[in-house]
Amino acid sequence: MRHLILGFTAGTIFSLIFYYLFQISGEPLKLLILFNFLFVSALFPLNGSLRRKLVLLLAGNFIGFLWNNILYLFAFSAAEHFGVIFSTLFLILSPFLNLFWIVSFCSISLTLISPSKSKRGAITNAY
Repeated sequence: MRHLILGFTAGTIFSLIFYYLFQISGEPLKLLILFNFLFVSALFPLNGSLRRKLVLLLAGNFIGFLWNNILYLFAFSAAEHFGVIFSTLFLILSPFLNLFWIVSFCSISLTLISPSKSKRGAITNAY
């Protein structure tokens, strides 16, 4: 429970840092807040060190920030080149593309948070 409370506090602080330092607003900010809530709710109650969880949360915020910037730069340049039809297509596909990085990052984080077994313990448990 302590990790969960600290996780929500850290997620709020990380969102505010990205909001003030990088001047993000609108959909990218909402996406980072959603990511923080999902990440903390799913992974912070699990066993593992708090430091590793906080580092992964910060890394997820940074990756999400970069993902959104690259995605919007790509969408802007493609809309300039292909016209309005691409803007409509991007509007439809944007939530699915954002969901793609969130699910991928949470899956990778889950494997990094879980404690690894020693080789000897893994061999004896296999039989």
